[in-house]
Amino acid sequence: MLARISSSLAFFAILLFGLYSPWRHHGLILFVIVFAATFVGTHEYYNLARRKSLRPSPWPGHLVALAFLVDAYFLQFQHFVHILITCFWLLLLTQVFFKRTDRAVPNSAVSLFGSIYVGLPMAIILCIFKYPQHWGFRGVHDGANLLVFLLAATWSTDSGGLFIGRRWGRHKMTPVLSPNKSWEGMAGGIGMAVLFGVLLKLFWPGFQDLLRWPEIIGLSILFAVLGTVGDLAESSFKRDAEVKDSGKTYTGHGGMLDILDSLLLCAPVFYLYLEWVKGKW
Repeated sequence: MLARISSSLAFFAILLFGLYSPWRHHGLILFVIVFAATFVGTHEYYNLARRKSLRPSPWPGHLVALAFLVDAYFLQFQHFVHILITCFWLLLLTQVFFKRTDRAVPNSAVSLFGSIYVGLPMAIILCIFKYPQHWGFRGVHDGANLLVFLLAATWSTDSGGLFIGRRWGRHKMTPVLSPNKSWEGMAGGIGMAVLFGVLLKLFWPGFQDLLRWPEIIGLSILFAVLGTVGDLAESSFKRDAEVKDSGKTYTGHGGMLDILDSLLLCAPVFYLYLEWVKGKW
């Protein structure tokens, strides 16, 4: 618990500096954080695949996942199709020239999925931070505030679910995937996500006019539900690989995928909401 608290405080201090620092290139701090998290998360996913006797192509997968980040941050997310096509070519050429033919179908599939599963949502996080003006936001820190809302609603769900579930959880949600998750815990997670959304709306500087009250409540609930689904999806990977954690980050939170699992589903949905409701590119 001490490791979890101390690592969380250190991380949020660095993150907030990267989001709100007056330094001209402060966004690069966020880029480095996301870059490192993407590399480690993709590496953990491929390690899970290896435990199933698969032979993914890690370096092409890493390269494509990280290319999504560069495109999102520096090039306004305009080359997604080009990167996706390159992804197919790289992984197929690697399979043809450097891999054996046995289990070629699952090996190719897991290589492609790993780069998209982690890389694309993390790139979307950078896009939301860097280019909020594409959805009509004009404030200096609107991108940072949108990202804070996404992170707060998503990660507070885990905390609320853990606290309420441990104390009052009686009805198991999915005993096969996660024996400790309960419907009571999910309700607590939703309540905590809404609470954090309300607190941001009331007290966070620059957030008062960012999103309307129905959006705050509705998106907080949506992130809580989707975050739980993302958590369970990652749990299914771990159960299949017969491991408790996706890896070790030495922070008390398990592996990097254990930290990111909720965000990997919530970030793309938030992006789609901004696209469909707030405007078009």
